[in-house]
Amino acid sequence: AVALGSALAQAQVQPVPLSALVKSPLNVRTRPYPAESVRGLADTIAAQGLLQNLVVHAMPQGHFGVVCGGRRLTAMALLRDDGRLAADTPVPVKVVPEHLAVAASMTENGQQKAMHPVEQLAGFRRLADDGLTPEQTGDLLGYSSRHVRRCLALASLSPALLDALGRDEINLEQVEALWIARNASVSRLRLDRISTQS
Repeated sequence: AVALGSALAQAQVQPVPLSALVKSPLNVRTRPYPAESVRGLADTIAAQGLLQNLVVHAMPQGHFGVVCGGRRLTAMALLRDDGRLAADTPVPVKVVPEHLAVAASMTENGQQKAMHPVEQLAGFRRLADDGLTPEQTGDLLGYSSRHVRRCLALASLSPALLDALGRDEINLEQVEALWIARNASVSRLRLDRISTQS
């Protein structure tokens, strides 16, 4: 948390051409933005300009991956496609190191519209894959280590199940119930094996 806050505080706002900005693969927001939301934001940007800088990390070939501000980027791309914004329009950004990009994305999205559960699960899994313990992730993002462990356990479920969660075909409570049922079944199998061996 200190490293992220320090990196954002020290980073200077700098202009980057719109054409150099892409949505980062490290951005935890993976679900499409509602079309009406993007259109409304595009109209606001066209009338008032961009009021808040984006947060990005450097990528190959001179591109910058947007980890905070994906909806703003989508709205500006819409304005570009409509001919209302030039491709070389300078966009104010702050550049953070790549290793802090996921944390920055989760922090911003957690402060704004709540992330979809499947996005939060994927974000926790990515931080764990980067070597953060549940305690470190919890300290970084303001969650209890117990909550992080629970999310990491759910993130280990079948990809098909997580896809169904992402499509809102099932909800988080149903996923948790399936996880509990699976663990209970595994525990029974272990007990059966132990009793058989005895």
